[in-house]
Amino acid sequence: MSNTPEPTSTPQPTAAATSPATVQQPLQQPLSMAEDRTPESVIIRPWPKVVYFYPTFVTATLFFLLSWLGVGMHEGALGSTVLGNTFMAIFLLNLLVFSFDFSRIKSITIFIGVIATLLLILWADTKWSVTGFLGRLFSSIDIQMSSSFYGFLSAGFGALLLLVFINSRFHYYEVNAREILHHHGYLGDIQRWSTEGLEMNKEIYDVAEYMLLRSGRLIFQPATSKKAIVLDNVASVNRIEERVNDLLSVVAVRINQRPGPG
Repeated sequence: MSNTPEPTSTPQPTAAATSPATVQQPLQQPLSMAEDRTPESVIIRPWPKVVYFYPTFVTATLFFLLSWLGVGMHEGALGSTVLGNTFMAIFLLNLLVFSFDFSRIKSITIFIGVIATLLLILWADTKWSVTGFLGRLFSSIDIQMSSSFYGFLSAGFGALLLLVFINSRFHYYEVNAREILHHHGYLGDIQRWSTEGLEMNKEIYDVAEYMLLRSGRLIFQPATSKKAIVLDNVASVNRIEERVNDLLSVVAVRINQRPGPG
C-alpha cells in the first residue's frame, strides 16, 4: 500500500469573519459626509435698525439718476411729480417699519382691515362716486424734488450704511464646536461662552422686518451664564439657525459615538 497523504482542504473564511469590516464602513460614511457639509464655525452679525432704510436708499439713488436725466420733468418745474409722489409713498411706508412691531396677529388684522376698507369703498362708489373723489384728491398732490435732493439723500444713506457695514466687521458673534465668541471693539476684544448645554431659540417678532431682510432674533442661553445672549436683527435668520443646528448636532454625534471602556 502506498502511503500517499490525503489532500487537505484549505479552510475558507466564513461570513462571520469578514462581517465586522463590511459593517463598519457604512456606519462611518454618513458621519464623515455630514462633517464635510458642516462648517467649522458660524458667523452671526446683529445689525442696527437703520439697515431697514435700504428701500429708501435704493429709491433715492434710482430717482437721482432718473431726475438727472430729466425723466418726467416739465419745463420750468423743479422735478417730476411722479417721482416725487412715488418717493414720498415709499419713504412713509419705510417709516412704518420703525413705528410699529408687525406681529403675525397684527399683520393679519391689518390685512383684513385693508380688504374690508377696499370693499367698503367699492360699495360706497355705487352710490356716491367715491373713487372719482379719491382720484381727484390724489391727482391734486404735487410733490416735486430736485435731483440735488435725491443725490444728497442717496449719498447720506450710502455713507451711513457703509459705516454700519465696516462696524459689523469688528462686532459679531462666532459659534464653533466648543464655544461662542463675541468679537467686539477695534482692538480685537473677545468674550467667550461654552457651548456645552447650550439652548438656542429663534423669534420672528416683526413680519415687516422679516420681509425686508428675512431677519429675526436669536437667543442663546449658555449653561455657564445666567444672562441670555440676545441677538436682534439677524439677517437670513432661518439659514443661520439651520447652520448652527447642523454644527452642534455633529458635535453631539461625535460625543455619543465615543467608544466605551473595554
